[in-house]
Amino acid sequence: MMIQAKHWNSLIEPGITAIVGAGGKTTVLSKLVEYAGLIGQPTLVTTTTKLYESQVALWNPYYGTDFNDAEDACHKAMQRGRCAAWFSGVDGTKVTSLKPQAIDAMYMVHPNWQILVEADGAKEKWVKAPKTTEPIIPSKTTTTIGVVNLQMLGTELTEKHVHNLGAVAQIMERAEGAVVTPSMLARLVLHPQGLFQYSQGKRILFCTGYDTVQHRIIDSFLDALADSKFSMIVLADGYKASCEIARVIQWQ
Repeated sequence: MMIQAKHWNSLIEPGITAIVGAGGKTTVLSKLVEYAGLIGQPTLVTTTTKLYESQVALWNPYYGTDFNDAEDACHKAMQRGRCAAWFSGVDGTKVTSLKPQAIDAMYMVHPNWQILVEADGAKEKWVKAPKTTEPIIPSKTTTTIGVVNLQMLGTELTEKHVHNLGAVAQIMERAEGAVVTPSMLARLVLHPQGLFQYSQGKRILFCTGYDTVQHRIIDSFLDALADSKFSMIVLADGYKASCEIARVIQWQ
């Protein structure tokens, strides 16, 4: 537990943290909320895309677009020692997004808050390439965390595990159905239209599925990232509540 707290706490800081990619974004967000609460870091959760209402109900969100009412609701949640959450509304089974300008404005008023933004959609796939309209990242974002699932290594490029398959295949320069190699996955991470498209602030690569792939293959993937400009690379085992960080590599 102590080492897990140390690892997760290395990702926690005041400012806007946008989480993008596929294969564990909501898991990362939930873990950051959990560990931020343990160290008393005021935290607000929101999104510029959509999240399932069931995923955020625990935080008793404020729904609406009135800034002052939202700020008041967030303050009250934090005064009770809880994580705050703010979304514009509910559409069916999902909560709806805030405008990035509203998130920037909240950060300007409360720079001591950690504001966690799920900024990308991936339909629960392992990897994705963004469309030209995504991700939607607030301009004041201080950290962008890009998530990929390492289980994609050695797996075929199909719609079963890949969101926006055609774009991913194009970036990887392989046909649909090709088996993903370390260099192909690295290409998706590093490409200007890949994982970190439109990223702001420092960049952290968060890799889930570390316990499911031979480590020599993962080492080849890391070698292919040698010249990249990340502040750190995180390798994590498990998924959802069982997700644990195995390694944190200070990169640049």
